[in-house]
Amino acid sequence: MAFDWSQFYEEQGGRGVRPTFQSALEAWDGPPGAAIDLGCGDGVETRNLAENGWRVLAVDSDAGVEERVRAGLSPDASQRVTVRRSSFEKLGELPAADLVYAGFALPFCDESHFPYLWADIREALPPGGLFAGELFGPHDQWAGRPGMSFHSRAQVEGMLTGMEVVQLVEDDRRGMSFEGPKHWHVFHIVARA
Repeated sequence: MAFDWSQFYEEQGGRGVRPTFQSALEAWDGPPGAAIDLGCGDGVETRNLAENGWRVLAVDSDAGVEERVRAGLSPDASQRVTVRRSSFEKLGELPAADLVYAGFALPFCDESHFPYLWADIREALPPGGLFAGELFGPHDQWAGRPGMSFHSRAQVEGMLTGMEVVQLVEDDRRGMSFEGPKHWHVFHIVARA
């Protein structure tokens, strides 16, 4: 299933930062450091980080990612952003980062590659570093779609072994998606290495 991400990002225009991202910033108790925004999409969180002094590696597979992420950034903040156009499956190792954010992005990694991506995320986080993002559960209406990954609560908790779980909120409900009404099963995660 191919998604038209450019159209999705245009329709998302004007949104604020996502609540899980905000929770991660509230949990961060140090000065701005290095961050990675995996599946940075429309660039809202990347721009927020860069304008607040973070150095950000913004990653997305969409062709318009560079232009979208840099739109509206001050020259100073723009210098703190590096954009890498890549799919998760071809991304390779990640640099060390105080914050790895993946807002509604990781489920779009193919399940055969997901363990490698998660290992790279864990390796990128130094002690005290934060992961924040979402994973989709097995009750999600999209479960079983090719090229995606889904995890049970037990699997999510297993993935977070050895981390301090700051937030683990499970949503299992009807809602809207860019395709119309759907059943969501989402884990909203903030965890400290």
